[in-house]
Amino acid sequence: MTTYNQIAGRRVNFLSTDPTYVDTNTNGQVWYNSTSATLKSWLPTGAWSAGGNLGTSRYTLGAANAGTQTATLAFGGNTGGTPGNTGVTEAYNGIAWTPVSSMNTSKDYLAGTGTQTAALGFGGYNRPGVANTTESYNGTSWTAKATMNTARLQLAGAGTNTATIAFGGSPDTTAATAASESWNGTAWTNTPSLNTARRNLTGSGTQTSALAIAGAGPSNTPQYTSTESWNGSTWTTSPGTMNTARYNLSAAGTQTSTVAFGGYTGTAVTSATELWNGTSWTSNPTGLATARRISGGAGTQTAAVAFGGNPTANATEEWNFGVYSYSAAAWASGGNTNTARQAGGGSGTQTAGLFFGGRAAPAVTGATELYNGTAWTSNPTGMNTARQSVKGTGTQTATIAAGGSAPGTQSESWNGTSWTNTPSLNNARDAGGGFAGTQTAALAFGGQYLSSNNTESWNGSTWTTIPATLNTARRALVGSGTQTAALAFAGQTPSGNTTATESYNGTSWTTVNSLSIARGYASGCGATQTAALAYGGQIPPAASNSIQTEAWNGTSWSNYPSMATARTSSVGAGTQSLALAIGSQPYIATTEEFTGEVATATSKTLTTS
Repeated sequence: MTTYNQIAGRRVNFLSTDPTYVDTNTNGQVWYNSTSATLKSWLPTGAWSAGGNLGTSRYTLGAANAGTQTATLAFGGNTGGTPGNTGVTEAYNGIAWTPVSSMNTSKDYLAGTGTQTAALGFGGYNRPGVANTTESYNGTSWTAKATMNTARLQLAGAGTNTATIAFGGSPDTTAATAASESWNGTAWTNTPSLNTARRNLTGSGTQTSALAIAGAGPSNTPQYTSTESWNGSTWTTSPGTMNTARYNLSAAGTQTSTVAFGGYTGTAVTSATELWNGTSWTSNPTGLATARRISGGAGTQTAAVAFGGNPTANATEEWNFGVYSYSAAAWASGGNTNTARQAGGGSGTQTAGLFFGGRAAPAVTGATELYNGTAWTSNPTGMNTARQSVKGTGTQTATIAAGGSAPGTQSESWNGTSWTNTPSLNNARDAGGGFAGTQTAALAFGGQYLSSNNTESWNGSTWTTIPATLNTARRALVGSGTQTAALAFAGQTPSGNTTATESYNGTSWTTVNSLSIARGYASGCGATQTAALAYGGQIPPAASNSIQTEAWNGTSWSNYPSMATARTSSVGAGTQSLALAIGSQPYIATTEEFTGEVATATSKTLTTS
């Protein structure tokens, strides 16, 4: 009898529990679970999961359909008002959308191709006029380009910023056209037409290898299931047809490997998702979580993204086909603190946090509370010196806390039960200094009321001022990392809130890429210098509390999902992927928990049937 090793070139592992990760390069893709007495393997499936919401709700928008699930662009569309068409453009990083430069011409029902940093938007509806305009995006701004030969809306396209094929659409909001044009980066040239005139269709692929999918005839009747392929010179109708006839759908992928989703059947909005293998369409067992039409789409057959549309407006969903399913990064409610307060200190993790000091109306407090991932418990004794604007670093059972309200040099050590006074800081940090490290190897920087740039190190017994100084003197800043590899970000200078970010290598501070939003009295956390989170804080106008979150990857900051509650002078703890936001001005007791995107592998029990 032929063995699995002979067939697959690998052995069946004998395990007491299912493996926690998938490694296609080692033994174990099929394994025997001795505890459950089952033979199992990883099960590739296709499923949609929630992504970050668009900042501007809209439908009939354009998309950089050659972009990826973690780097695409949404532009134009209709916000539902009168006239409703918009030029707003947003960039997606796989977690959240960020506004960038708007198009020069507001329009909806346009088509888009290209990538996040090199996109093309063409055709559309100016309301009341049908558009033939073209705009090119270079990652910074949009530039008007040569016009199309056939003005139209509800068209489709495939390709890049400099090599696109445009096809189908409507020249007058009612009729359907088969017209096809090719873009070379400078001008449009007419090409052979589609075999079937169609509007509200979708497409995928490249300028020389494209797919035209479904759509509808004049006045959106009939609804089509047909597919046509383009080889650079001719459109050919494929014998493979979609299982669900529809228009207003979206797609992502190549001519031989595409996923198509959503749309309108003529009677209802659909969530149906189908996969194209170059020959035929296969319905996926599950569709979009929320049925939608006229949405944006980008990515590949195995990793796509759908955004906007009607009736979802701002919702984003991510499609993944493989052994992993994904849950989106998000903030969620945690347990309330027993003492509502602002400007305290924090340390530890999301499931083992420490919250100490701060201001609880009407006075400063030394109250100390411990978090178990669900609820806060008040410690019988608090800090020896009650104060606000105190900062600290460490764990729930081993933390060093220092600075805070005048005189700003007090330092205390926490052992999991009580606080003990330790030698004082050499420099006052009475307005929220930055801290990094552990209870026995810490770093303190900035934080004096009129702003400061000095740095001190802690060795478990003594604070020592070191030569390294911040390049941007500030107070109310945030720190993360370790004593020899730290990050300082946000804060307030004499001239206002700052975006400044600096990296410490154990010897000196170096200015690196700035935050997107200037913020003072923000919260943040991060176990390392290359993975930090900044959230909340004072931002313009009028130094208002904020909900915005940004993540640092060691090189740059990017937008992440926002908190539910706007906060300033709150406390941060945890890591970039598992964080806490605790309290806030004015005397808020609520806690929020941030959880990054989680991938879960799906396995299947093998049987003889």
